[in-house]
Amino acid sequence: MKKIIIGLGNPGPRYVFTRHNVGFLTVDRFVELNKRYIDYKKISAKTFEGFETNEYVIVKPITYMNLSGQSLFELKKKYGEIEAQNIIVVYDDVELDLGKMRIRPKGSAGGHNGVKSIIGALNSDDFARIRIGVNKKPPYMDLADYVLSEFSKNELENIYKIIDPACEALEELLNEDVQNVMNKFNGKNFLDA
Repeated sequence: MKKIIIGLGNPGPRYVFTRHNVGFLTVDRFVELNKRYIDYKKISAKTFEGFETNEYVIVKPITYMNLSGQSLFELKKKYGEIEAQNIIVVYDDVELDLGKMRIRPKGSAGGHNGVKSIIGALNSDDFARIRIGVNKKPPYMDLADYVLSEFSKNELENIYKIIDPACEALEELLNEDVQNVMNKFNGKNFLDA
């Protein structure tokens, strides 16, 4: 079974540079960085779009965040049974400061509806994840409004400073033990680099 990388976000131009779309931005950058070395084949279905290689599949669910897990049903039709341990999910985290990421081998949804949907579709939380910090919401904002708000120009410049290391972590998760990758990337502030 191929590894499946799922970048979480919302489809459409209105959401491209919002906090909730860090997963989309990261997997897009991952493909961009590797295109000259890897032969990517475009794939799409009713619930996702993405790329396929001989070793892995990259998926961007296009069902909107809260229904991200629906993409797994079509992926199962195409690739057969999917084991949670073969999945890596990349998404935003409002509990982490901008410039930080946290890699985990498994865990709860932590209030993230996209991850909750994936856990529901898999009936398991036993999949690796890369959580990318987008800062805590200001007290005067509703959480939904915050994650759907666009990054400021300065924040966007800073988010791109962590996307490349997140792509490096993603590459390593495809080939290495998750504990080694956690030791290398967790706890660092990539804005200090």
